[in-house]
Amino acid sequence: MAHCGAGGAAPAGLPRSPGLGRKGLPRKGSGERRRLKAVVSEQLSRDVLRLLREEMHTDMVLSVSGSLFKVHRAVLLARAPGFHSHITGHTSRGLTDELIPVDSVEASEFKAFLQIVYSSNKSVKNYEEEILQKMQVGNVMPEKGLDVSFLQCRTSSDCFLGKHEIPADVTSGGDSFISKDDCDLEPVSELGADLLKLYLSQDYHDIDICVDGKSFKAHRAILSARSSYFAAMLSGCWAESSQECITLQGPR
Repeated sequence: MAHCGAGGAAPAGLPRSPGLGRKGLPRKGSGERRRLKAVVSEQLSRDVLRLLREEMHTDMVLSVSGSLFKVHRAVLLARAPGFHSHITGHTSRGLTDELIPVDSVEASEFKAFLQIVYSSNKSVKNYEEEILQKMQVGNVMPEKGLDVSFLQCRTSSDCFLGKHEIPADVTSGGDSFISKDDCDLEPVSELGADLLKLYLSQDYHDIDICVDGKSFKAHRAILSARSSYFAAMLSGCWAESSQECITLQGPR
């Protein structure tokens, strides 16, 4: 999730290099281009879902029907901003591992929702709206049956990984949030686009990486999920794991 400048890595997309097309993907036929996007998007999905399953660098605990779920503020903000805003309200941004209740939702149902938020390669807006509706209805009247269709995928991890689903190019058109002055990247999925937007916004960043005098604000969890190098550095085995700012040596 680091910047695409010197010494950085850009997990949400593919960096431009010699032999690559205008937006970073190889100059190949449309079939090969789609295959490459599918491979990269599926790996990104698996990596981010691993954050949830292994509880890597979590900073928020949600209490749902007696069960506790350790999650990442940044991921919730990037993928389900309405849900994030609803549960946090005026919660302090500085506190970590604070317990936040989520009312009127079953634990198994919420687990399925989280898996989709962390791994779906498509927009999760519909699922977010269903959860919010259930929470709001439960607060004002007896619970009514809602069509939470995504629960049918609860027993199959493939549903959450979005296999063989190639989303439309989220950077097409004039509304792209990617500044050509900052990056020349093409997100391979909605998940990649959401995480790239999170990085560019710098919301909830928890580490500064300094390279050749430049500072890049990033997220420990995303770095650890996408890079074995950063996973080792930030796991507690190295001195850098407890530092808020680390310095990397650029190429000589």
